[in-house]
Amino acid sequence: MNQQLSLVKLAFCGPGDVKKEIGIAQEVVTEWNLQHGEASGFWIKHQHWTTDSHPELSDRPQGVINRQVIEDADIIVAIFWSRLGTPTGVADSGTQEEIRRGVRLGCRVMVYFSDLEPIPSTADRQQLDRLWDFRQELQATGLCWRFSSRDQFRRDFARHLALKLNDFQKPSATVQHGARSQVITGDKNVQAGRDVNVFTKPPKIKKTIERREGSVAPQELWRIKGWIEELAEGEIGMARKAAFGKWGAIFLNRFKLDKREELLSDQMGEVEEWFRLQRAIQTRGQKTKAPDEWRRKRIGAIKAAMNQMRVTNENYYPDLSRRLRMRKPFISLKDLTKRDLDRVYNLTLRDARGA
Repeated sequence: MNQQLSLVKLAFCGPGDVKKEIGIAQEVVTEWNLQHGEASGFWIKHQHWTTDSHPELSDRPQGVINRQVIEDADIIVAIFWSRLGTPTGVADSGTQEEIRRGVRLGCRVMVYFSDLEPIPSTADRQQLDRLWDFRQELQATGLCWRFSSRDQFRRDFARHLALKLNDFQKPSATVQHGARSQVITGDKNVQAGRDVNVFTKPPKIKKTIERREGSVAPQELWRIKGWIEELAEGEIGMARKAAFGKWGAIFLNRFKLDKREELLSDQMGEVEEWFRLQRAIQTRGQKTKAPDEWRRKRIGAIKAAMNQMRVTNENYYPDLSRRLRMRKPFISLKDLTKRDLDRVYNLTLRDARGA
């Protein structure tokens, strides 16, 4: 029997200031295809409007891109840094329109925000404000990801891509080359839809827990998941999946739960306090055992707090230097000693909480 490969279409989108990040992500997809594509049964075709669209006058430009690239995608990956993009007449930017259209179509949408420093001195303040508003909107409705270095983005995206492919049904028979929907030999039980799912065994019934009055809302569950993700990311020498399982179990044990959905909404403050304590303990250990990882996380947290306050390096770094009574102003977080980076981190987070 010939091996079957399923084609997964992945569309990249983002303003012009994230070309390097899109290039890195395309390299990750190519590497994944070479290393895992044949064995996994999936082959990923990455696409971008600059390479996968063609001239057409039947609609406005973004409408053409939507039809040629976005509407046929299984996964959409959007990346932002210092720009939201150019308005389309329907949305504040093409990338924003692509994200919203993908969500409406039921596509799997992954959004990344770059906290790289420094933000260009020529950055448009209006663009930064519009991007911040959209970032807050997305973070209130789902889980986005942020990164503070391109190496971190490469590692994180490679891991996220592998996890996302678990959403797809692995093929089990021969392929009709060039076709996205295959007829599967076997029991002929084929469910047609956006993807073709083949059930060789009866589908498992997922156990659900009815939401009790006063229990956490979906948005609060997303926050808890994000906290557990962050603690898992802080584990050293442990696979990501194992680390997530470890912290998920610690959380359930700490609050005496069988499922996260059983948590009461009025316990969220207690959960956040627990998370901050665990992260502080974890960070102190990293500072000694893994200083590079500790420094990366400190810088990422500082940049996230600065984004929240909508301040720039040019005006905030001198202010921090003055308030901390440093001998000379700093221009990059990477140049700070451990002690000074800790001081900047603590003061920045205090400023963000008071903003």
